[in-house]
Amino acid sequence: MKSLGTVLFYSFLVVSVTAILITVFKTKRFFAATVLSVLQGVGALFAVNFIGSFIGVHLAVNAFSLIVSSVAGASGVALLLITQVLFR
Repeated sequence: MKSLGTVLFYSFLVVSVTAILITVFKTKRFFAATVLSVLQGVGALFAVNFIGSFIGVHLAVNAFSLIVSSVAGASGVALLLITQVLFR
């Protein structure tokens, strides 16, 4: 059986991706909105690492974190931060 944290992680990820996809499809510029969402997520990941170096917060930049931040945008980075704090 999966732990509560894993279930919450995947639930939040599904809700985030669904909200982003609805927003992207509502705009008439699917490609531009998708690219901007990916850039926003990756930028947020690197911004958290830069600012976090001053306060002691660090997210590993690996394939998983890049995929989550690219797919879910800034909310994916927030999800990574929350899961890191909860499971530290």
